Amino acid sequence: MNENEFRKKIGLNIKSLRVKKEYKQSDLADFAQLTRNSIGKIERGQQNFTISALFSIANVLGIEPKKLLDFDQGF
Repeated sequence: MNENEFRKKIGLNIKSLRVKKEYKQSDLADFAQLTRNSIGKIERGQQNFTISALFSIANVLGIEPKKLLDFDQGF
């Protein structure tokens, strides 16, 4: 798996959990103190992000950050 595929898989996990929580991208962005544009790019695997952003997103979604890296778990 290359870096681009890795980012895309994390993004898919974030999107799946966000949709499950019935949050819009703007909701997640507001709660995680990021922009809606950044959330969209992260979900599509088009943007690098910091560990801090990963922690913020995970906290808003109510999960441990490591779960965003679990690609075998279906959300």
